[in-house]
Amino acid sequence: MNLLTFDIEDWFHTHQNRQYYSGHIWKNLPSKVEEGTELILNMLDELGLKATFFILGWVAEYHPDLIKRIHAKGHEIGAHSHWHHNPQLLKPEDFEKDLRLCLNVIQDVTGEKVTTYRAPGFNLNLKDRWAFEILAENGIEVDSSVQISSSGKMPPLMVNAGDKEIMEFPLITTSMGIPYSGGGYFRVLPKSYIDYFIKNRTYNLLYFHPRDFDADYPFSNLFSFFRNSLNAINTKSSREHLVKILRELETSTIKDAVYKYKNQSNA
Repeated sequence: MNLLTFDIEDWFHTHQNRQYYSGHIWKNLPSKVEEGTELILNMLDELGLKATFFILGWVAEYHPDLIKRIHAKGHEIGAHSHWHHNPQLLKPEDFEKDLRLCLNVIQDVTGEKVTTYRAPGFNLNLKDRWAFEILAENGIEVDSSVQISSSGKMPPLMVNAGDKEIMEFPLITTSMGIPYSGGGYFRVLPKSYIDYFIKNRTYNLLYFHPRDFDADYPFSNLFSFFRNSLNAINTKSSREHLVKILRELETSTIKDAVYKYKNQSNA
């Protein structure tokens, strides 16, 4: 099972941007999310692949036509919060408010109910019953927000959420806790290291952002020098590396993985 996913957010939607996480300055910053996402869409068209796109509600609000293009191409649409807050820093009522805002904006744009969710930074834990109950109460049936180092069985994992269950597709790291299969780790770690784990594991959750392929990533005083440098590492070569992997790997959307799992369970 190799799940291909993308988190659609702009270059300034990162956890290091804490002092500005209210988003009041975001609309005054130069946006690059459309050109970055178009690069991803073109890549998927070339390869004939579909993916799951987790959309930041803020992006759907300010770039609705982009979300419509993703949806029109037949890709799965999931929710990625509205303000990109770490859920561990939110009160339950604020987490739910953010979730509802995100869902309402995306569903208004696509005209389709959203039932899949990913928290920013994979910052939910399996023990966060409060969060899963809120997700379930708001129509979320499938989640991909948990990061674990191992699993006793092949995902998905079933998480209790009150009187319901949510199907969880976690990010499984190496034994050292390194999430090799996406984001900055995919750009920074040696290619041979990444290729080894992807080829030798029966479950991989591939996750990327438009900024991971931006060869002209902005240097900004929003971030430290170290963070600026890290954000720009190997953005020129990451697309080529990913294309090579995708040509050799059979991938699917989360929606297709759910369908296959349910059919196998009912067989």
